[in-house]
Formats: sequence, C-alpha cells, structure tokens
Amino acid sequence: MILGLAALAAPSPAAAQPAAAGIERALDGLLEDVYNEHRVNRVASYFTADYVEHDARIAPGLTGLRGYLRDLFTGFPDLTATVLVSHVDNDRAMVFVSWHGHQTGPFAGQPASGKELTLVTSELFEFRGQKVAEHWDTVDYSVLKPFGVAPQLETQPREPELSGCHTDTEKANAARIIEAADVVMTQHRLDLADRYYQQDYQHHNFQRPAVDGGLEAFRQFFASNFVTFPDLSVRIDHVLAQGDRVSVSATWSGHFTGDFHGVPPTGQLLVMHTSDQYRFGADGKVAEHWEVVDYSSFAAAGIPL
Repeated sequence: MILGLAALAAPSPAAAQPAAAGIERALDGLLEDVYNEHRVNRVASYFTADYVEHDARIAPGLTGLRGYLRDLFTGFPDLTATVLVSHVDNDRAMVFVSWHGHQTGPFAGQPASGKELTLVTSELFEFRGQKVAEHWDTVDYSVLKPFGVAPQLETQPREPELSGCHTDTEKANAARIIEAADVVMTQHRLDLADRYYQQDYQHHNFQRPAVDGGLEAFRQFFASNFVTFPDLSVRIDHVLAQGDRVSVSATWSGHFTGDFHGVPPTGQLLVMHTSDQYRFGADGKVAEHWEVVDYSSFAAAGIPL
C-alpha cells in the first residue's frame, strides 16, 4: 500500500510551495496506477510526450519507458512499490522507493528464477505542470546483478542548483549541506562536523544496517572511510530544499589505497552514487538523515560487501 506523499513530506504552512500539492497527487497516482497496478497503458497520463530519461537501462521516450516497464512487470508480476520518504521542492521531487517482488518470469534476458527482489531506489523527477518531464535515479545495482542487470557507473547529467523560489532559511540550509560536503567529506575535517550536525543526529539506511546515532558514531564511521580512501571526495549533483528539508544527489570518488578490514588495497577508483535527504533542527544543523547508496561501486573498486 502506498504511503501518502503529503503525510511524509509536508513542510510548515509558511514554507509550502504552490505546486507541491499537485505534484504529490501526481506522484501518488503514478506509484499506484503504474508501479503497483502495472497499467503500462497509463504512462502518458504521468509523463510528458518529450520526457527525458537519464537511466541508461531505459530507451528514450515514452515508447522506451513502456518497453522497460513491460519487461519489468513480466519478470516480476507481483512487484510492488512503497514510498519510504519523499521531498517535493517546486517542480522537482526526490522519492525513496522500496520495490519488492519475485522473478517468476523472464527479465533482462534471464529466465524465471523465483528469486525474491527487495530493492531501494531514489527517484528524482522534474515536473512540467503535473507530468514528469525528466527523470534521474540512484539504484543499488549490487541487488540487481543476480538478476542479470549490469551496474551503471556513469554519472547522470547534473543540475546542481536550486530551482524556483526559496525562503532565506531554505537557501541557507542548502548552502550548509553543500559546505559540509566540502569541509567534512572532501577536506576530511571531522573535527568541524559539529558545525553542521547535531550531537544526537540520527542516520537511516534502508538497505544496510545504519550507522549508530550520534555525532561520535558519525565521526568514527567516516574516519574509517577516510583511511580506506585517503583521497575520498564528494560532488553535489542535484539539490532540493523545502521547509526544514534538503535533498541531494551526489557522486563520491576516491582510490582504495588504505586498509579495509584486512582486505588488501587495490588502488582502484571508487565512484559511488548516493541520494540523501536531510532534516534540519531549529538550530540550523542536521538532525536527521536518510540515504540511498549504489553499493555496486565497492565491488568495482575491489571491496567485497
């Protein structure tokens, strides 16, 4: 059953953006009508005729999308999609979706296997009116590899600026996330993390066990990552802001030249794609964080997960 997007991501009334309610209704319809009921013939009700797709698995245009969905629903006839957390900002929306089903039909050139699929993705939509005009995503290809789907490691096109009108607070929150990506994650200044994150900051990962809550656990987790990838850096590819929420898509890169729990370094380059949603507290610091990660990048760098 689809969770109502408005209930998940409603900002304070003062921060509400006029287009948000219409976009939330359109997303609810898309998720229920197409992704859950598998009504491929309804695609044109939710996507513009000239919509642009950035997922390389999907051929261009509505014809390509219909073909991809038919293949997906043939392979997984019981596939369902459930919204985990969402964020609408003017004409854009970032939605974390949990997909679940069983491969009882052919998919991606593979025969039916009966295997169970549980996949979490981040879907980034740009709307024109109440239809999707452009789409990006973050997909954990380590989950899809057993079903015959090859990882897509290329970075999708970037739009790293806010779109539309925003309050001063929304602009400031977005700027703080971008600054934290530079100072804490790229310069590795974990000693300055408390400028950006609350002491009791909470972290959520729907794919793997989350990092323990609190800033100290955050520092320990990233200190270990910086040992494994001494040149680790992050680049923001997309940013959304509304109310007390900021969402970003990002590309992380660094070479595996340090220790990773006894695994010998390979020197190979890690290129990892993530999507992140943040909730700010009244003090202007991050209070809560949700993420979607493409973990297939670790295998490409020589790290078994």
